[in-house]
Amino acid sequence: MFAFKVAPALIAGNTVVLKSSEKAPLSSLKLASLMREAGLPPGVLNVVSGFGNPTGTAISLHMKIRKISFTGSVATGRKILKMAADSNLKNVSVELGGKSPAIIFEDADLDAAARYTHFSINHNSGQHCQANSRVLVQETIADAYIEKLQSLMNKVTIGDPSAAATFQGPQADMNQLANIQRLIVEASKDGKVVYGGKRHGSTGAFIEPTILKDIPSDSPAYKEEIFGPVVIVNTFKDEEEALSEANCTDYGLFSSLFTRDFQRAIRVAKTLEAGAVGINCSVPVRAVDMPVGGWKQSGMGRELSLHGLNMYTEFKTVFMKYGDDPASLAFRWHSGQEPNGMAP
Repeated sequence: MFAFKVAPALIAGNTVVLKSSEKAPLSSLKLASLMREAGLPPGVLNVVSGFGNPTGTAISLHMKIRKISFTGSVATGRKILKMAADSNLKNVSVELGGKSPAIIFEDADLDAAARYTHFSINHNSGQHCQANSRVLVQETIADAYIEKLQSLMNKVTIGDPSAAATFQGPQADMNQLANIQRLIVEASKDGKVVYGGKRHGSTGAFIEPTILKDIPSDSPAYKEEIFGPVVIVNTFKDEEEALSEANCTDYGLFSSLFTRDFQRAIRVAKTLEAGAVGINCSVPVRAVDMPVGGWKQSGMGRELSLHGLNMYTEFKTVFMKYGDDPASLAFRWHSGQEPNGMAP
């Protein structure tokens, strides 16, 4: 996030005030220290630490700040947009999370689909806004897919993230752990917990990799971004049903689909309501020279590529007149003079 926002802003010639997440402030301070050591002039990059209120509020309301790029929750994004309107009508771009689906058709490479969707929901402890948190599997292969996914999750090592053998570390804090546990409990009332679902150990904010199945679209676990290693697996009969469920959310950040049928891949990719679509792959596999951003309540604006650079510039149109002035020509013609050797 630091690189996504700071690099294009500086390249475009801006000075920057960056507010780090209160849950992870140290990496931003370290990077700022390294940039100062590398010779960045004082005052060009300024890192402030603190909570949304008052630190984020001060930035959002400041009359001399003209651009804000924010990544976080929908609730906070709404507050920032309101404060931007109440101050100096700042240009605001926001990425506000997702509930990203993956559609797996019966002709897909099932092993690859299981690997990609597993890594998508488990890397970084599931704390990734583009993660495939909803997997829609054609009903003829659902049992085989869940078996493969469960086998992969069973191999996950949970523990100290600084240990080389650890694959999944803790959640950001105990509040996030409690929120994940709440949503799993809600899901167990509406559907099934197929695998995991419990806190791991008795200390730290660790949660088991979790598979939920047959969760209805009105369940809190289905509607809210869980932001943890928890995946919902539902089934579908045909392409139309898969697309209907994939798009039945207020989010539209990322989608994946898995099929060997090229025509279907392109057709479905065009129909999915998402800012980015992975065909036979998922995040974090992507090209960083391509733009990312969301549709619907997943956000406004794009980061990365030239689109990301354009966010930190303003368009300007310049009109330039050269040669004889039209008003002067009209006067000379009326007076009988001959402009540019032409007869009046």
